[in-house]
Amino acid sequence: MPPPSNKSELETILGMVTYLSKFAPRLSEATDPLRQLLKENSEFVWDSNHDVAFQRVKDLLTQEPGPVLAYFDCTKDVKLQVDASQCGLGAVLLQDERPIAYASKALNDTEKNYAQIEKELFAVLFGCKRFHQYLYGRQVVVESDHKPLESIMRKPLVAAPLRLQRMILQLQRYNLDIQHKPGKHIPVADTLSRKPIECDSQTLCEGMDFQIHSVISNAPVSDRKMAEIRAATAQDEQLSRLKQMIQSDWPESRKRCPTTVAEYWNHRHEISEVDGILLKGEKIIIPHSLRTDMLSRIHTGHLGIEKSKQRARDVLFWPGMGKQIETLVGSCSICLERRHSHQREPMISHPIPERPWQVIATDLFTWNSRDYIVAVDYYSRYFEVEKIVSLTSAAVITKLKAMFARFGVPQTVISDNGPCYSSQEFKNFAHSWDFEHITSSPLYPQSNGLAEKTVQTVKALMDKAHAQRVDPYLSLLEYRNTPVDGLKSPAQLLMSRRLRSVLPAMEKQLQPVLSPRCTFQSRRQLFQSRQKQYYDRGARALPALSQGSTIRFQLPSGTWKPATVIGPAPTQRSYNIVTDEGQMLRRNRRHILQTQEPNPEKNASDTTKPASTETERLQHPNADPLEPEETSQLVSTRSGRIVRPRVVLDL
Repeated sequence: MPPPSNKSELETILGMVTYLSKFAPRLSEATDPLRQLLKENSEFVWDSNHDVAFQRVKDLLTQEPGPVLAYFDCTKDVKLQVDASQCGLGAVLLQDERPIAYASKALNDTEKNYAQIEKELFAVLFGCKRFHQYLYGRQVVVESDHKPLESIMRKPLVAAPLRLQRMILQLQRYNLDIQHKPGKHIPVADTLSRKPIECDSQTLCEGMDFQIHSVISNAPVSDRKMAEIRAATAQDEQLSRLKQMIQSDWPESRKRCPTTVAEYWNHRHEISEVDGILLKGEKIIIPHSLRTDMLSRIHTGHLGIEKSKQRARDVLFWPGMGKQIETLVGSCSICLERRHSHQREPMISHPIPERPWQVIATDLFTWNSRDYIVAVDYYSRYFEVEKIVSLTSAAVITKLKAMFARFGVPQTVISDNGPCYSSQEFKNFAHSWDFEHITSSPLYPQSNGLAEKTVQTVKALMDKAHAQRVDPYLSLLEYRNTPVDGLKSPAQLLMSRRLRSVLPAMEKQLQPVLSPRCTFQSRRQLFQSRQKQYYDRGARALPALSQGSTIRFQLPSGTWKPATVIGPAPTQRSYNIVTDEGQMLRRNRRHILQTQEPNPEKNASDTTKPASTETERLQHPNADPLEPEETSQLVSTRSGRIVRPRVVLDL
């Protein structure tokens, strides 16, 4: 150990001597000339007397056997204290807190550039290799003043930087228990690391740097790109500061960490620097100037968000990378146009009516090249089927009037948004016959699910009757007389009696009998809740949309077209939207995708009036048709072209 060159170095050496003085009381006498140099008014001048005193101290500390050093006892526990400074490593082997052996090593130019955590683990490896004959095959407590060593040894090997991986692999042969101990409690190792001696340690970490550079050189990156990353890293102010932090040491708490590199705090124990390139484990940390290019490369295959994240996280790293990938994929027009449909949303069941024929659903279908209309009661599930001559509003209204004349005018009629139901003629019919007409969202037939299911049932009955060459009306009669959902038959629920059919029945069974409504209500609610429970297993609710949101809506072909939300529609989970061409539509939330694409360039005054008038028209279906809009109501496309809304003539 060379003599100290200033008061600070002398204080460090005397701190170690004081710690060991309990084993050699004569040490205080030997260090008296040295302590004179630490007096407040004393100038630090090292002479031959100090050389003699310093040599005497070293002899007392290293004499074998002597007052300080003890013989190794294989029956006692072993402790290894290690420390690393900017210039060297120190290690001391202890038993019963008494030194058995010392070791120190000066770092070469390459090792001085290691991150601090790499130096600290390097000190552990140095101590284990130097005292191998004492440690191998034994349980050893290793004390270090670098607390992150405790966690890095518990992490998976692949999560550690490359140098640490190599060191950890070499330490696998030892049974180590690394514990943190403040630096003031390990003064011997601390002093040895600050005043190291030159040591020939070519085999200390054999192959370590070779393996690291091998990983870099064999990375799937061209030499030109690697040189570009290296140059951009050198010019990046944040990464340059990060280099300084990992080569010195991180502060004790995040509050003391410089704000420029605070976002790397949680990864501080995994970051290393190799040949001018920063790594987090085996992942390259990309400088700011190259991140846009890397994002475009990540999304070259137009994979989804999760796949793109997995691909990027496999080889690259920078803070916030995942969020930036989400934004990139969420605004990619090619991906958005061809993305999959939404999964279904949780079921919203229609409320159970208070009385029969209060709410009915209607739909049209074609069977055997002929058109039919079906109407089904939400309360009793009783349905009527009629053949119609055409699919016009007039033909549909005529058949519904006949049904209403037999069973009464319902309070609510639910249908799809077909032309015969959305016409002005049908709106006038609803107004004059005093019932509320509710239409389902276009291209969303399950909103009118009861009518759709009834159509399937009627078609199945008619197909079987046709195949057997029997009267289909007898099949319809028997269905209306058959109990459903563990309740009474549709005829009993609607008319409080069984219908006489070709099956023999007692006269008493054909008499009218009122059904208790409470029993019906509870059983129907139980059935609906059970149905909803099964349906919702694969469902996921979608977030609500606000006015002006940039969206895409799904076409029947499955592709997604850009549009903007005007506002919510009267029906549940439906929205009024306007396309880039100025076409105003109503769509269910399941067919709407919220995107992060830029909003189309529109004048606020251009969109306010059309939105309000369209919403008013949808909320008041019986109002007069809108007149053609003035030029102030025109909207523009994304490219800025002015488009006039379509004028629908009331013919």
